[in-house]
Amino acid sequence: MKFISFIFIFLLTTTSFAQNRSICPDVTGSLDHLLLEKYKNSCIVAYDESKFNAVTFPISKLSSNEGAPEEITVEGKVVNIIYGIENSNKATVLEVQRNYEQALKNSDFKILHSAFGRKNIGGYYKLQNVYEIFGDPKVVGQYLHLKPKSYFRFSMSPHNSNTDSDDAYFVAQGKRDGKIYTLALFIHYNRSSWEGLAGNIFIQAQIVEKEDMETGQVSAASIDEKIKNEGKEVFHNILFDFGSDKLTEESYAVLETLSEYLKANKEQAYYIVGHTDNIGSLPTNQVLSENRAKSVITALTSKYSIAASQISAHGVGQLSPLAINTTEEGRALNRRVEIVLK
Repeated sequence: MKFISFIFIFLLTTTSFAQNRSICPDVTGSLDHLLLEKYKNSCIVAYDESKFNAVTFPISKLSSNEGAPEEITVEGKVVNIIYGIENSNKATVLEVQRNYEQALKNSDFKILHSAFGRKNIGGYYKLQNVYEIFGDPKVVGQYLHLKPKSYFRFSMSPHNSNTDSDDAYFVAQGKRDGKIYTLALFIHYNRSSWEGLAGNIFIQAQIVEKEDMETGQVSAASIDEKIKNEGKEVFHNILFDFGSDKLTEESYAVLETLSEYLKANKEQAYYIVGHTDNIGSLPTNQVLSENRAKSVITALTSKYSIAASQISAHGVGQLSPLAINTTEEGRALNRRVEIVLK
């Protein structure tokens, strides 16, 4: 057992990251991410980032064309990277997977889901936006060693799930420097006969970065001050699953603070108002915004014992924006919940 442990530690410290010199030029404009040290004999072959977007990560086995039974949706800055490993040292997909997982665990990240082999993964995953970005020949054509056509292999959808392969997939989440990171890695051993591709390993990474709410947490006192001065308080950190009225887990810390304010002001009545961006029709968004306001009230009354008579739900859809809806940043500001003094 001691001998096996020594070999594993040696792989983690020597084979993977200690000699991480790139054997090929990284694609123009790309950057290594602070969470992902470059693997030995690898380079960045495709790269893209957006300032703000929503990404859904499967955290269970893919079961159908509808996706996975368990998923998480997070919003923030999104970085997409594909690394190519020139595999002359015969690294395995499992070795790459375990090295990256261990490196993240060493940084106090939690592995939310991990699978090796396509049967356990349930097929190819399609990480949001990657197909459109990395399937563009203008993007991947900058990397002259590979044919642009090869990147269509990274459109990960439930396909041939009964045929096993050396693919691996995992999702991790953790904090660093006041930010919360959620990332997924799909690792693929390429058996293609295309020139320059056979036997190499590709790592497709998608990372979402957002501010840690704890660093800018609202307080009952700050809510009180805002309502006294402006008649309302705006919450951008009461969040919901994409296109849904289901509250995310991180929203409950904010709701707890809001409940403290409401309990200290039982004589006052308030509106809980839901707002959306302009994606979707007005009738749909009005219903969605009202249902989100109702979800907030349900949580406040059932979980925090706020009297139902003190708060009422309303939804205005996209009719009261704080910013323009033509940018991702503007739409993010417009998706919000407000408490308004009656």
